[in-house]
Amino acid sequence: MASTDRRVVHLRPVVAMLVVAATVASFAVSVVAPGVASAYPSPTVPLRGHGWGPGVGMGQWGALGYALAGTGYEAILDHYYGGTQLAPLTSAQDATNISVAITENAGSSVIVTSSSPFTVAGTAVPAGGAAMMSLVNGSWEVSVSSSCAGPWGNPVSTGLTNPTAVPSVTPALGSPSTASEVLQLCQAGGNLFLRGTIEGTTNSAGAPRTVNTLPLEDYVADVVPSESPAYWGRLGGAGPQGEAWGFQELEAQAVAARSYVMAELVADGGPGYFGYADICDLACQTYRGVANENALTTLATTDTAGQVMKFTSGPSSGAIASTQYSASTGGYTAGGAFPAVVDAGDSVCVPTACNPDHDWTASVPVSTIESTWPQLGTLQSISVTGRNGLGAYGGRVTSMVLLGSDGDVSLTGAAFAGALGLRSDWFTAASSLTAPVVGMVAAGDGRGYNEVGVDGNVYSFGDAPAAGSMVGIHLNQPIVGMAAVPGGGGYWEVAADGGIFSFGDARFYGSMGGTPLNQPIVGMAAVPGGGGYWEVAADGGIFSFGDAH
Repeated sequence: MASTDRRVVHLRPVVAMLVVAATVASFAVSVVAPGVASAYPSPTVPLRGHGWGPGVGMGQWGALGYALAGTGYEAILDHYYGGTQLAPLTSAQDATNISVAITENAGSSVIVTSSSPFTVAGTAVPAGGAAMMSLVNGSWEVSVSSSCAGPWGNPVSTGLTNPTAVPSVTPALGSPSTASEVLQLCQAGGNLFLRGTIEGTTNSAGAPRTVNTLPLEDYVADVVPSESPAYWGRLGGAGPQGEAWGFQELEAQAVAARSYVMAELVADGGPGYFGYADICDLACQTYRGVANENALTTLATTDTAGQVMKFTSGPSSGAIASTQYSASTGGYTAGGAFPAVVDAGDSVCVPTACNPDHDWTASVPVSTIESTWPQLGTLQSISVTGRNGLGAYGGRVTSMVLLGSDGDVSLTGAAFAGALGLRSDWFTAASSLTAPVVGMVAAGDGRGYNEVGVDGNVYSFGDAPAAGSMVGIHLNQPIVGMAAVPGGGGYWEVAADGGIFSFGDARFYGSMGGTPLNQPIVGMAAVPGGGGYWEVAADGGIFSFGDAH
């Protein structure tokens, strides 16, 4: 026995621990592993996951994948929105105007300009001029200047309610001169070019708000290229309608965007966004005015004009479906209003369009978790207590518990992901292995286990102790196995040359380290009382130490 083998080391493992409580059959449990007494064993929590967004309904990357595989937009929509079918709007619905809350201008005066003449509350403003609508003592007033920057003279109109800027021309979709003819909402970071009218209004608290109102199809044409890249329409071989197969994704996006806004409009019976607009510009569907208008996305809008998804049965039969969608489902939709389905298209990867969100990794600082939920005190562990059972890892996290020195926090995976900026609620612990795993032992009470790597690093899960490891310490031979002390208070590691390394309550009883061996050691086992152990060599040779017979 070499004296260097008698090492009792108490090093913290360098790999983060995520306690995953799940049953193999259902991937969802109600048992929560209790917290450990020490702080989280690493400064960060490494995670890996799938998808970007809530995963309800259509995945935009998946829709592209299906389109490039030769699937038409009708079939793409049927796949994601089960229980619905493509149907036409009534003529009255198709003529609807959509009011959009321009949230980035909330709380500010409404300043409008245009390269064409326009009017504000009946006041004429020449081409290139600007008008400012200001809320003063509960009513609006209008001032006029030669540019967005002013200077502003005395108001030309006062005591107004909801003054509205109206353009002198209404360019058709696809008009090459659109950008120079529509109204512009003056912004410090660059003006927003908006079809339709621009109105100054108030919310329920009487604060100033800005609303852009425009025809339904104009709104859809401006949403589509802001939600799905227009160049996708040029990907793939020749498909239907004389376009490339990627164009089918743009058409699916157009129908989804149209259905979503119309469902919100009809469901709310009128202005649905805080009572003064039908929808918002950024948090609802991405709407940037004419900034991203493109011939392909405009064609996708006009080719599908008036088409929406409607429920086919149940209490909502015939109603327009609120067709939610997200960038990437990760390979499985989340279910909910529409049946969950496998999203085989989500893993699409062609030279100019490879889904970066199908798989993702993240490293969250423990300090960020502790500052986000200060009631934790010191974070000790993270326990996933429920998943939806759909896909890898058992699916999306439905419930979890953060365990801390001062208290525990129960929350959903969506709340955890949202607070920390994760791409989705479909995640698990990243392995972050420093070397391949070569052995494992169960904790004494059966509610945890340790794994050991060839470099001696120990990974602890559940109630298993994090008593130390050999990682970072020079080894004469690699680690080949481990054994645990009964009761779970410590463990041994064994190297290929027979060297034994003791941690926690595990005692050192000797080893084959430094002794010539016919074949290398390949494993070890502890006696039931923990007072000894055996080593076994590749040729079956047994070496006993302590109480081991």
